[in-house]
Amino acid sequence: MMKSISIALTMLLASQFVLADEIKRIVSADGSLTEIVYALGQEDKLVGVDTTSGFPVSARSLPQIGYKRNISAEGVLSLEPQVLIATQDSGPDKILDQIEGAGVEVFKYSAEPSLNAVREKILAVSALLDKEAEGEQLWQKIELDVIAARQNLVNIQDKVKVLFVLSMQSGSPVVSGADTQAAEIIYLAGGVNAAQGFSGYKPMPVEAVIAAQPDIILMMYRGGDHGASIEQLKGAGFSLTPAGINQRLVTMDGMKMLGFGPRIADAIRELGQAFYPAEQEINQL
Repeated sequence: MMKSISIALTMLLASQFVLADEIKRIVSADGSLTEIVYALGQEDKLVGVDTTSGFPVSARSLPQIGYKRNISAEGVLSLEPQVLIATQDSGPDKILDQIEGAGVEVFKYSAEPSLNAVREKILAVSALLDKEAEGEQLWQKIELDVIAARQNLVNIQDKVKVLFVLSMQSGSPVVSGADTQAAEIIYLAGGVNAAQGFSGYKPMPVEAVIAAQPDIILMMYRGGDHGASIEQLKGAGFSLTPAGINQRLVTMDGMKMLGFGPRIADAIRELGQAFYPAEQEINQL
């Protein structure tokens, strides 16, 4: 059975299967886990990554196993790894079972959008790699950075309403409701999720977009010809919202914003600055 790892059990399980000092070949099926391996200075053990592993840039040159939720068993096994690290939303499960059945140890970590999940992933991966001290040091730095990033955000009274748009579907934006990475990062950066009353990602009718009256539209930055603009969203009703009227569109690299990995503090700080530019100017006086 695949191993869903808690921090306390990671080293016990690792000792039962592959000893930490014997792990030489790792495949990562999640960008945040890839970033953790790099942050721990263990990138030389990575022999393959999924398509969400775009940071640091050097990770892009590693062999690819496909998108994290649709990974290729053949692609993984061809790399002859000892260990596959993944999150609970990696898969499909039948492919992970097939990989494990071929003798690869599969470790799955939390995919929850929370700071606790960031901590769990860092400490668990560092334990697996016999780098507990480095992992603890990394988490402590991130925790302090998060506190510093949020220091000027938690007491803001007039919070901006932010609508995260994942994509456009038949003229309707697919937006983020509750219990999502986008909703949590909006909260951590001092905003209020403008999409209320549902969980997950769903299309939002034009009337609902207008009724939500978001102050800011938040999207993933895709670069090049795939970049978004308020102008491109006009048909979905955004021109009749404060975000459209004031041309307030904020974009960020998807993994940085939604990955809940080592860059979480940077994401919070940069989004907070984008949400409240006037507040930042006041603090700099």
